[in-house]
Amino acid sequence: MGQANQRDDPSNFGGDSEARDALVVFGGFQICFLALDAVFQFPHWVMMSEAMAALGVTLFCVLLVARAEKRANEADAIAESQLSHLADFATDLYWETDLEGLVIAAGGRLMKTVVPDKNRILGQHYLDVIHLEEAEMEKMLNALQAIQPYSDILSKLNDPQGKRYFISLSATPRFNAAGDVIGYLGVGTNVTRRIEAQGRLRHMAEHDMLTGLSNRYAFQNRIEGDVGASEDDENVALLAIDLDNFKTINDTYGHQAGDALLSQVAKRIRSTIRGRDWAARLGGDEFVVVTHDVANPMDACLMAARLITALSRPYQIGGLELKCTASVGVACAPIHARNARTLMKCADLALYEAKGDGRSCYRLFETPGAQGAALN
Repeated sequence: MGQANQRDDPSNFGGDSEARDALVVFGGFQICFLALDAVFQFPHWVMMSEAMAALGVTLFCVLLVARAEKRANEADAIAESQLSHLADFATDLYWETDLEGLVIAAGGRLMKTVVPDKNRILGQHYLDVIHLEEAEMEKMLNALQAIQPYSDILSKLNDPQGKRYFISLSATPRFNAAGDVIGYLGVGTNVTRRIEAQGRLRHMAEHDMLTGLSNRYAFQNRIEGDVGASEDDENVALLAIDLDNFKTINDTYGHQAGDALLSQVAKRIRSTIRGRDWAARLGGDEFVVVTHDVANPMDACLMAARLITALSRPYQIGGLELKCTASVGVACAPIHARNARTLMKCADLALYEAKGDGRSCYRLFETPGAQGAALN
């Protein structure tokens, strides 16, 4: 922009034009003088005078050129300052790097929020300033290696108070007049609201609105991977849970009491399961718990017993004390099944057996005909 302003402003051409005109006139004068000297052989003092005049004209031209360069530099500085102010106003973040990736300039509306002292990042490698997930880093490095622009690279930045911002990064190579790459020029757009909104939508799509547990959709998407990762000495157990007398409570005290009961059931399940374990509500009063790192089926049975104890305690809802027990069916992968669909079927069969044996108990699936053989 500085060069454009210099060209567009006629005053910046004044020094060059005047110097050029003076040199043209003086050159013509010199040619004539030398021609006359060859004919008339001017005396020494005339030649000295001509030399002094030549020196004067040369100094005059140098001054004109220097003035023109000063005006051009001032115009460039003004244009660069205006561009910087415009970038601060128009973008959330912007930066420039040199060929080694070191930050040489930075600014933008969000800069003072995330980096109050931008001098702290000047001179730093910009990959040390931004925080990228592995996939985003790979996309950026591929573009850098090919010396290509990149766009929509999602980065995370934290302000000094720890608040997280999601920034979409885009950049393009910078070239010098010879066409050599001298760095990158980039901008960042604050997309925090969009990402958080997407996160809320994803959470709503994958979680039960009443209990906050994973819903059937999320369960089906996740259980297959868990079962596939199970090993003989690190089983994954599926516990199918059904409330024994929920329908009676729901019909007697109404859906509002029934919903409150289901919410409390979910809280008790959360407080009972361990580290990597997770739970889901499949609908109505049907719940499942997936527990990892199960050395043998008896470990899963112990978890089932703890769940039955926790869920069978009385519930305080409104001014009422309600009693609701639970039955649990247990199946393990890969002992009982090697895919999620079969594992769920095994857990349902064990649950059916528990209900048939009087409810408020658990049953471990037993493979018909060959105890311990895995179903496919």
